[in-house]
Amino acid sequence: MAVPLPIPIPPALLHAAASLALAAAAHFLHLPSLLLYSLHTYIHPDAVPSNTPRAVLRSPGSNAGPTPSSKRSAANANASPFDATSAQLYRLRLSHGTLATRPHFAAYHLALLLPIALLPPALLLPAASAVSPLAPLVPAAYLFVALLRHVVLPSPRPALLAAALGALLVATLLSFSPFAGALASLAALPAARFARAFWLGTDQPRTGLAVLASSAPARLLLHLAVLVSSAASILQCCGFLDGVELEVRLLALAAGLQLLAARAAVQMYLNEAVFCWYQRLHASRAPDTEYGRAKVFLHNHHLCAVATQLVAPSLLVLSLLALWRVQGKDFFEGVEGWSGARDWLVGWSVAMKEASLLAARWVVAVWSAVTVGTLVCYKRGWLFVL
Repeated sequence: MAVPLPIPIPPALLHAAASLALAAAAHFLHLPSLLLYSLHTYIHPDAVPSNTPRAVLRSPGSNAGPTPSSKRSAANANASPFDATSAQLYRLRLSHGTLATRPHFAAYHLALLLPIALLPPALLLPAASAVSPLAPLVPAAYLFVALLRHVVLPSPRPALLAAALGALLVATLLSFSPFAGALASLAALPAARFARAFWLGTDQPRTGLAVLASSAPARLLLHLAVLVSSAASILQCCGFLDGVELEVRLLALAAGLQLLAARAAVQMYLNEAVFCWYQRLHASRAPDTEYGRAKVFLHNHHLCAVATQLVAPSLLVLSLLALWRVQGKDFFEGVEGWSGARDWLVGWSVAMKEASLLAARWVVAVWSAVTVGTLVCYKRGWLFVL
């Protein structure tokens, strides 16, 4: 619902001013970085900075309360093959300064900055300008390109490319829309990555490592994101949702929970490197330390690219729902200067309204189906976190 204004201001100028103000506030306050603020990343001793990071890993049966120095004598007495006093990994807290040095930080920053700057004015300000129906198209188009760039194109493995093409074909055939199929297929690989994060974040491997433990709110968000997204897809598919407004609210709730759970998913992505490093360290008498070091380095290096993958599907759904909200046949009524092309514009607006809702519906459906399917494969032992 648009907010009425006491002073008449040209709608185009109002939209531009509000979007620029929100973009400036989000940029200078580092709002995109707040989603990842204070998460833990890991480094090796040969890359220890000057601010004295904490040693991370202890033996699975030990308590994590005292400091490493207080347990030195007990560790030496037990002669454990892995103790905290000689930990080979160190933990650092992420901040805007450390995130800004990562590759693809600009892509992650824009993925959150554009929806923050463009969606609230389009939804809340009077829709008497052509800026309103076009504003949600900008973040939607950027998120599509970001997913295409960070999911499909950089993948060197033919299996991932085949999976992406298969998801595109299935989503297009089932939705009867190339537009919806193209958008929904890009959510398949981020959903599989989220499922890996869910598997580790809820401690399904039963490792007993304190570093892999997540807080109760994080586990709750991980469960709610999967449950609500699956419920939205099932209820819509079975025809239990009475009215489009209810479906839109449920899809928005599912996307919002996915966005909130992305923070925990990014942390589990970083913890996955520690889990793989620990497995290779204790799997045999000759530990594969080079693999573990490479794993930790690569997960730390590609942090922002993976964060973009995890937040983009939910932000894409919110952008599509905002596009559905501002489109419609009544939008161009009363707008002067469009008499010659008004019929074409009205038809385009109605078609875009229907296509955006269909695409949002299928993005959530593909995301939930791939997430649940991947979790089933982990549960049955068909897939492993290596």
